[in-house]
Amino acid sequence: MADLPHHDQRPAPYPRRHAARRVGETLSDSAVLLVGGHPGRSSSDQSGDRSVDPVSAMLTDLVAHIEHVPDAAAACARLDAGWFDAVLVIASDCDAEALRACETICARSGAPSVVLYSPQGTLELATKAMRLGVRDLLGPEIARAEFCERLLAAIEAGESTRDAADREARLKRLCSKLDRARREVTGHVGGLCNDLADAYEELAEQIGELATAGELRGILRQELDIEGLLRTFLEYLLGRVGSTNAGVFLPNSVGDFTLGAYINYDRPRATAESELEDRASVIAPAFESEGRVVFLNDDIAIADRLGDEAGFFAGESVIAVGCHDTPGDEDSECLAVLCLFRDRRTPFSAEAQRTVQVASELFGRQLARVIRVHHRHKPDELWGVDDDIDLAA
Repeated sequence: MADLPHHDQRPAPYPRRHAARRVGETLSDSAVLLVGGHPGRSSSDQSGDRSVDPVSAMLTDLVAHIEHVPDAAAACARLDAGWFDAVLVIASDCDAEALRACETICARSGAPSVVLYSPQGTLELATKAMRLGVRDLLGPEIARAEFCERLLAAIEAGESTRDAADREARLKRLCSKLDRARREVTGHVGGLCNDLADAYEELAEQIGELATAGELRGILRQELDIEGLLRTFLEYLLGRVGSTNAGVFLPNSVGDFTLGAYINYDRPRATAESELEDRASVIAPAFESEGRVVFLNDDIAIADRLGDEAGFFAGESVIAVGCHDTPGDEDSECLAVLCLFRDRRTPFSAEAQRTVQVASELFGRQLARVIRVHHRHKPDELWGVDDDIDLAA
């Protein structure tokens, strides 16, 4: 296989960098490893010496360094020797072989982001790839500017995942050290012991949130249709929060909210669904802008939020939150509103509220991912009025 042009001849191994930086339409100071055969070739240059791989040609102008290896085994060996910001696996004649390469690389601990390039991307291929951990599916129909943006997004997403794993490992090590120190001083200095216990509890909460996020992320990533995602999400909440009524309200094409899914715990079975559906236009707008969980545990607070419809929640403990595509971002879009309520004699604990906060953020991100997957690969003839983002399942 012919060597690819190198934009920057740097010695290996490369040190890990924090993140690729985009300058105009280029990704400066970034390294990409290409794996596999060519998806297609342009005509030979005037000398007739060799053809130009269009993927490599595009990357040559976008990134600082490119290397090409023939298969997953060679890719793993190269990743052992040096750092790369992203791995681009090229599917030429056999998608199955490319998927096996993706699986091998994604399974590595601390692997960089993996992106699959296929000349004939399909919904089935996208689904299989994303279940293996592939960040994105690109193809020859994608314009240069979009190619650059999506490659940068994949690099940044991988960096964020690795940083979270590093933080969790550091927190666990620190927690273990604090626990050992607490046992050593607990019989001697009561005040110091109390301080350490408080710090331990705080760190334990953070680790608990990270553990919840890791568990739920793995569960939700398997769901690539909205109905399955809603069902899995509510089943998980029911197991972690306990018996409760719940409703997930989803926006339709004209900006109104409808009931997408619900759990009925103690309301009359015959009217539970209709009562929630009738109040979707009141409950959802009251909380769609809330990125943090709102806890309402008295009738006055509920009335301030819901006005005339507050009577529906009389005597109830309520938590609600908006589920956004990019939590914490000012420009994020609310894709769903989650509302849980049950008898005030069994209010939602602080731990339950933290669980709902973490779960709602992951649900919003996965819902956005599902929408992108389905809309990106939908045939042209299926786009129409019936297929606007009316998410009620």
